[in-house]
Amino acid sequence: MDNVDRCLPQTLGEQIAEGGEAKVYDHGSTLIKSIGLDYFIQPIFALDRIALHNTYFPETHLTTVGFGRDHKGEFKIIAEQPFINGQPVSDAEIAEFMCQMGFELKNPRNWTYATPDIYLSDMHDENVIRSVAGSIFVVDCDIRINTPELRNGGTRALTTEVSFI
Repeated sequence: MDNVDRCLPQTLGEQIAEGGEAKVYDHGSTLIKSIGLDYFIQPIFALDRIALHNTYFPETHLTTVGFGRDHKGEFKIIAEQPFINGQPVSDAEIAEFMCQMGFELKNPRNWTYATPDIYLSDMHDENVIRSVAGSIFVVDCDIRINTPELRNGGTRALTTEVSFI
């Protein structure tokens, strides 16, 4: 264990989870997520996905608090999110919740839902929870613009070109 790994609990809190794209730390009434770009590929797409998450799930908004590198030198986005105390939600309850939001189940194997504009995956019981008061919260998911390349009925196109009228 190097010095960086030893100081993380003092700075971010105790690590409580690790997924494909992020490590999650208990920071009291909030969570701190160290999000790797190996998952998001480019920084702008990571920030776009954070903005999409905040638009669709404002109760569990992500606040970007900084950027950094881990002990391997890999770039990370550091984000803070409210801590929600709750229990896992069943796949059927998630499907009903997503249907109420206008999303259609596209692939149950990777918990993918979509509209022609938005693609959501990883909508499973570790990322969707029911609070003590009974409300459903999405604390983590893969959310992005639904393009035809995703093969889920997407109609949107991504571009970095800007035109002025």
